[in-house]
Amino acid sequence: MIRHIIALLVVMSLCQLVFAQDPEMRTPLNPSSDKGDFKGKKWSTADIDGVQWLIDPDGKPFYSKGVNKVTPGNESEKSRCGQAYCWSNFYASIEQWRKQISSQLRDWGFNTLGGWSDDSPDLGFPLMVDLELGRNSRFHWFDPFDPQMEQKTLEKARELTAAYRDLPQLIGYFSDNEVGWWNSALFIWFLKAPWENHTKRFLWEMIYDNYKGSWEAFLADWSPQGGARDFENLKNAGASLKLRPGGNGIRLVDRFMSACAKRYYELMYKAIHTAHPGALALGDRLPLYYHQDAILAMGDNVDVISTNYNVDVADGWVAPYFFEGLRKLSHKPVLVSEFFFAAAENGSGNRNETAGNIHAKPGHLMTVPTQAERTWGSGNALLSFAQFPNVVGAHWFQYCDEPLGGREDGEDYNMGLIDISNRPYQGLTLNFKDLNPVLESVHARSAGKPEKGTANDAQGGEGLQKSVGVQPVRIVRADYRIDVSDQSLIEWEKGKTLLSGFIAPAPYVPFGDVHLTWRPEGFYLFSLSDTYVDPSFLDYKDSFPRSEAFQLHFTVDVDGKRNHLAVYLIPENNSSYPDGFEIKPQLFRLGNGVPEQKLSIEGHVQRIEKSLPHVAVEAFFPAKWFGLDELKPGMRLRANIALVSYFREFAMVWAGNPEIKQISDPQVFKELVLE
Repeated sequence: MIRHIIALLVVMSLCQLVFAQDPEMRTPLNPSSDKGDFKGKKWSTADIDGVQWLIDPDGKPFYSKGVNKVTPGNESEKSRCGQAYCWSNFYASIEQWRKQISSQLRDWGFNTLGGWSDDSPDLGFPLMVDLELGRNSRFHWFDPFDPQMEQKTLEKARELTAAYRDLPQLIGYFSDNEVGWWNSALFIWFLKAPWENHTKRFLWEMIYDNYKGSWEAFLADWSPQGGARDFENLKNAGASLKLRPGGNGIRLVDRFMSACAKRYYELMYKAIHTAHPGALALGDRLPLYYHQDAILAMGDNVDVISTNYNVDVADGWVAPYFFEGLRKLSHKPVLVSEFFFAAAENGSGNRNETAGNIHAKPGHLMTVPTQAERTWGSGNALLSFAQFPNVVGAHWFQYCDEPLGGREDGEDYNMGLIDISNRPYQGLTLNFKDLNPVLESVHARSAGKPEKGTANDAQGGEGLQKSVGVQPVRIVRADYRIDVSDQSLIEWEKGKTLLSGFIAPAPYVPFGDVHLTWRPEGFYLFSLSDTYVDPSFLDYKDSFPRSEAFQLHFTVDVDGKRNHLAVYLIPENNSSYPDGFEIKPQLFRLGNGVPEQKLSIEGHVQRIEKSLPHVAVEAFFPAKWFGLDELKPGMRLRANIALVSYFREFAMVWAGNPEIKQISDPQVFKELVLE
């Protein structure tokens, strides 16, 4: 606790020092954070010296510092007994509420009303609106390729935007919130659809054409279910397939998902711009995760990519791969449309759980013990977002805590700037007041060359290692104990231990970050990444095959002897877990690419219990496992690291060619120097 408070004071002191050294940082770059006359003018985006911005109607750069759900609340049984927030409990009129909240948010340094906020011009803030256009036009899970879908989407867009088209403060529209592009779920759903469904026909033709009508080639990737014996059987309603271990069916699944995503973004973009010319199409608020094929499918059919974000570590660490990946996959600016911290210690009695939701464990969203830790972590995250050159703003979720006992869907989280009794969280709101004014200047200085991240960006293979002037990678020593059993990554010095230079097969980019450090007793490593899996989509008996599992490979070459260790994350059926399965790590020593010796994970490997698709793995590899008594400063070694996602869908390596065969038996290494 003391350590967290000290860290918070350091952050605040640094901000004060910056103010003193650079007076320009005291004034935001965007005067439009104050009330402005925007009638008849349009918002836009721009890249200025390698940094992306929203551009306000007066042509000025704008970094969006927003709050979601700035609403007066509704009178209800809960509000009447003090278990939910409602303006009438605290203010004489709704006009008084708006005047107070406008002054309060402005004092805390905010300049935007995010999703689900009061749209009254009296609040005096630029506004972003969630239309739920895809859901309301019945795009998702119905029939995306219905020839009438374009007209249905346009008609619904005109209906949904009617209330906002004359609002001068409107920036633009989110098409949806957290629909998600879950590849296997889409494939399973539409394959089961009846033949009358246009999307089912589209999928069937894609399957048939992919295998050129060869059932034998098809069977190399798929295990038909329910007695299907030919392609004609797959036309039936209820048709079902499972991936065959070792096959490449996941590529076809991703192609289908990509086609659905492409049609979605094309129709939503066209409908929004036709219904309300000049309003920005702000994307669909990706659900704390993105599939790379969906981002590639967007093309130019969004003005801004919006993504909600669940911060990775309680100290506010934001894993760079997430936003750097978006920057490499798309030239579009990115808005963090939702981020949050909750604390067990709160003024509303929130338990930080989602009652009745089988997919959510208590505290599965970022939750810390105290308000001091909440303040510390959220401030660090806020500064981190501004340091990505493609991020044009970050919106806090939300203005007020959720009702005691949960909102309509059972979610009961301490996410507010105020509690349900209208009391601001002083530490949190003062931290926003201190940090919000410096974000424009932090963001203006964020330009830099992106990391190399695809096979096309690097020489690859042996050539990369033989290039003249390649410098060894310096690995810092940890001056602190690392506990590989405490379900935490908070003790890591993440900025110093983050490794760069990972590559992935084009057009994809690395899907995670890897951190490496050492102490005399051995190497410590952790990775943060994204991957999605439905184990039931794979045809297997008994245990889930390691070849299809999430894999983390760490190979160290000592005097020509390769020591190859691999962690496998194996799904196991367990009805007591939210998704119906748990994930257990396994640790093996490999020889010639084949697991030869199973090692104990006790004290060596832990998977941080984050809900998928987030994956966090921490490991300790003793020096003796590499034939060394201990690690010492100045020691030179050669090493390689690789990650493979479930079903071998994505891969990334630190050195060499990111092909699965080479990952299982690496031939190329980077030289390390232990500092």
